[in-house]
Amino acid sequence: MLDYISGMSQHSFFFAEANQRQFRPMLETALDRSGLLAKTPAAARYGLQIEFVDLRGSFIGVDFDSRSRAIYRIVERRSGRVLSEQTVDAGFMLKYIGVVEEDLVVANLVTNAVWAVGLEHVAASGGGSTAWRQAYQATLWSTLFVPIQFLNPTNFFARGDFYGNSRVPRPHVLNGDLSTDGYGSRNGFERGVQADKQMMRQSIAKFFIGLSQEQRIPMTVILPCAYNREIESVKLDLSIRGIPYNGESCKMSPVAIIQ
Repeated sequence: MLDYISGMSQHSFFFAEANQRQFRPMLETALDRSGLLAKTPAAARYGLQIEFVDLRGSFIGVDFDSRSRAIYRIVERRSGRVLSEQTVDAGFMLKYIGVVEEDLVVANLVTNAVWAVGLEHVAASGGGSTAWRQAYQATLWSTLFVPIQFLNPTNFFARGDFYGNSRVPRPHVLNGDLSTDGYGSRNGFERGVQADKQMMRQSIAKFFIGLSQEQRIPMTVILPCAYNREIESVKLDLSIRGIPYNGESCKMSPVAIIQ
């Protein structure tokens, strides 16, 4: 059962900062899925106490960095005896995304649309120099669409998530919850929340990994879907060592084959 969380505010105010309104649901979901969450507070024999001794977020800039150091402590609720204590450092750098292929596609569509309207205007006015100049200016403004979006001031400010209810997509990362960097939203308001949430996911994941190693509880290994000698060798080794593993089925359904 979660006893308390200290060193972390209930809300983030003007700037992005990891807060309990974001952290608690993520932690309780992880505890529930792992089978460590008691059904009721009265049934809990042990309590989890978390103390954040360092917590930093981003305010303004290009790349948003979110970092924390937390002490995860498991105590016996009846006696108060500390059964486990570990210090977890977590950090995630969310890099600012520059011009991508989708921006160029949008700019091209805007340019074509504006140019088509300009040509219609030229044709309707008899092709005068003024009409051609207006069509050229419209095309020039449309080509500036991408730089204007790229340099939007709101892209560089990390706003606070006061109620902890901001729904933002997961950033693009390579190593799941243990990733230390990645790319997220270009919008600074969203990017700040993404950086904080990814840092908190990393902190929780490291806590569970450390607890499993400390208590010698094998964690389930996730294997890729592949029929090859290397994967089969890994499966055999894990089975001999008594370590559970899981992965998606590689078999294709008959319907998928027919389609």
